[in-house]
Amino acid sequence: MELIIEACEGGFFIAKLTQHDHNEQWLRLMCRRQGLTYRDNMRFHSLDHIRDYFAPLTPQSVWLVYNHAYDEMIGMPSSATVSRQPLYWYARRSKSA
Repeated sequence: MELIIEACEGGFFIAKLTQHDHNEQWLRLMCRRQGLTYRDNMRFHSLDHIRDYFAPLTPQSVWLVYNHAYDEMIGMPSSATVSRQPLYWYARRSKSA
């Protein structure tokens, strides 16, 4: 399971779960089993809230995506204005550490 977080202007974040082998209905069922309510493109006001909310699911990967709206204003193509950064919130720790 992958968690994608989009940082938006105005200080809020949009969170979306994806699973390559399963559809949206399956994702909602998995969330319900963990006591979570899930809708596509959920809105949050902090990264801490997102991390705590999705912790019961322990997604394998978490991505923070920045959209740079101002780059397009100075002539850069819009495809070059997206930055994607991995977040290691739920990384499994080795026993030797």
